[in-house]
Amino acid sequence: MLPIFAQLGSLYLYTYGIFLMLGFFWACFFIWKHIRISKFEEEMTFDIAFMSFGAALLVGRLLYGLLHFNEFGLNILKYILVNGYPGISPIGMVIGGIGTMYIVCQQKKLKFDEFSDYIVPSLFIFTLSTELGAFIAGVEPGILWKWFRHPVALYKALVLGVGALISIRMFYNVRKEKIEKGALLFFFFGLYSLTYVVFHYLKDKRALLTESPFELWLFSILLLTSCFYFVYYFRVLMISSIRNFINLKTNYVKQIVKNISRKTKKHSGGGTEKVITPDRSS
Repeated sequence: MLPIFAQLGSLYLYTYGIFLMLGFFWACFFIWKHIRISKFEEEMTFDIAFMSFGAALLVGRLLYGLLHFNEFGLNILKYILVNGYPGISPIGMVIGGIGTMYIVCQQKKLKFDEFSDYIVPSLFIFTLSTELGAFIAGVEPGILWKWFRHPVALYKALVLGVGALISIRMFYNVRKEKIEKGALLFFFFGLYSLTYVVFHYLKDKRALLTESPFELWLFSILLLTSCFYFVYYFRVLMISSIRNFINLKTNYVKQIVKNISRKTKKHSGGGTEKVITPDRSS
């Protein structure tokens, strides 16, 4: 693993931080690609993106320091000196980034649900890049399983990569009005929370020392909220699918019963011969 990518004198370039910035630029490319086919202005969109990214880093770092108050305390320099005291809170980044984007959209009188649909695929790209950085840096070691340790960060990166592909497909369905506006944001909340909660139990105890149970509870609440939203949104489709499945099974069982009854009648009829008696009246 490579936690430190390079060292310039007393300055350390962390691998995770480099992939964090690469993910941001990669996400900006997808924002530019999608925003070109929208009614939103590119300059205004990137202003919101830069402000949201800055707020995500700020809130994520601040929340990490508060959750590790015994180490950071009230020393402001420890919050600022990332090289000396590395660490950032994932749920803090989500709250800071999405919250800032919502506030700015309200100030600029933009529809937040519609605007977020153009941003969500980039969020998946960003989180995918950060998890790849975490895997290379070795900051999320997994529990030992037979011959190797579970590459938890790589698992999460693969899931988020699939989520990125699905979100791009959903994005074009939103533009075709096949999916309700704002559904992509809940999809991101649900899948990102799911990866955090599920793979949390595959991490080594040493990795869990840098995490707080408070974050796990927040991600669990976010996951349940997203699940309730999708159940409510797709309730008609789910009910119709269940009914079709029940009808299919019922018809299949009826057809089997009919076939069995026909075969039974054939066997019973084939075993008896018809006896012709002569007419004695003549």
